Amino acid sequence: MTKTYAIGIDMGNSITSIGIVDTQGNIINKSSVNSSHQHISEYIDSIYNHLSILIEQQGGIDNIKGVGISSPDGNYFTGCVEFAPEHSWSGNTPIAQILADKLQLPVTLTNGANAAAMGEMEYGIAQGMKDFILISLDDEVCRGAVANGEIIYGHNIFSGKSGHINVHNDRGRVCKCGRKDCLEAYCSADGIITTALELLTSSKETSTLRNIPQNELTFENIYEASIQGDSLAKEAFRFTGDILGQLLSDLIAYSSPKAFILSGKVAKSNEHFIQAIEKSFKDNLLQIYAGKTKILTSDIENSEAIILGTSLLACNSKLVDA
Repeated sequence: MTKTYAIGIDMGNSITSIGIVDTQGNIINKSSVNSSHQHISEYIDSIYNHLSILIEQQGGIDNIKGVGISSPDGNYFTGCVEFAPEHSWSGNTPIAQILADKLQLPVTLTNGANAAAMGEMEYGIAQGMKDFILISLDDEVCRGAVANGEIIYGHNIFSGKSGHINVHNDRGRVCKCGRKDCLEAYCSADGIITTALELLTSSKETSTLRNIPQNELTFENIYEASIQGDSLAKEAFRFTGDILGQLLSDLIAYSSPKAFILSGKVAKSNEHFIQAIEKSFKDNLLQIYAGKTKILTSDIENSEAIILGTSLLACNSKLVDA
């Protein structure tokens, strides 16, 4: 029997998204589970229970090629999640093997940015590109890099931790990792909230954000205010775009990609933000690179790009030796 479908799983910090993908890259069935469980066995059981229903709806296990799963700290070579501080089962966890034993299917693990880059290269805005860098701007900031049509993993698998590049800002803002002035501390959703709070404190400018208790301010509040023309909210995005544009102008010197592809809810927030990135990028760029690299915004919803990318891994699964 020809195996028609692959399974892609996006293991987010709070929600795990699951999709059944056909050979043309269509997500034909989706579900989601809560990522927060006390024990890894409970988490796997939850995934298994939801997947069992989806698999049965597509004609049973004999129609499934395999499973791809992404985790922020997933090791492609070993199939282990090496560090998951947001989960109570944090530690070096062989999640690919555990899930494979449960499902009796081959399972391959990678991290979210690499999966999204694969999804973009096969089905999205990066089709036909062999050299590009995807920057995911969401609750976290990470990078998936493609050179000569291949994902760059690095010798220790964690080459995509660009959210923890130091941006040399003088604010001394503390990142969740414990270091100061990481890119993620500024360009993630939480980073924009922090910037808006700083502006509300340092400025007397009128803003609808002042009507919201500071401990209740969300990224969505700032986004909505910015598209309504709130100048303080727009400044939060301009400041963030300036930092990211400077970083991209530095990254271009490392690999000279054809494009930077921005994905995630922060990247897709508003045109004003993208304009700020492009201006900063152009202002800080070494002139020999001028006009040679585009900044593009993904047209695939971030979780769907990850599901598509991990489903491709399922079709080309890798045996692991954890």
